[in-house]
Amino acid sequence: MECEPIGRVETPFASRDDAPRQGFLGDASGTVYVDEQYRAGLAGLEAGHSVLVVWWADDADRSVLRVRDGDRGVFTTRSPARPNPVCVTTCDVLDADPEAGTLDVDGVDMVDGSPVTDLKYVIEGVGEGAPPEN
Repeated sequence: MECEPIGRVETPFASRDDAPRQGFLGDASGTVYVDEQYRAGLAGLEAGHSVLVVWWADDADRSVLRVRDGDRGVFTTRSPARPNPVCVTTCDVLDADPEAGTLDVDGVDMVDGSPVTDLKYVIEGVGEGAPPEN
């Protein structure tokens, strides 16, 4: 299995403690910086779209299997503390500049500098429902 970052995200959060539990619980904006070799993949993204930012919580505790005082398994949560800290945050696109490789987004919950592994376009009406508890 190979997985390399396509870029990094710039956010106002210096640590996990500074960030909201989920992006939809805060109102912070940030910028995804996409590496040059992947910038062509931004074509067609524009303000008003939503994307799933798939990112790696490189500062997460990878030994965690139970949370909430041991009452729940980590796989029943969206906690970044998990064996493979792959995280997904739904963000609204504020501006996209494929040439510069930047995507300004709203609804970030990542620590500044977190590696981004993928961006996935959100298809409206698919998978919508109540936000998860955690």
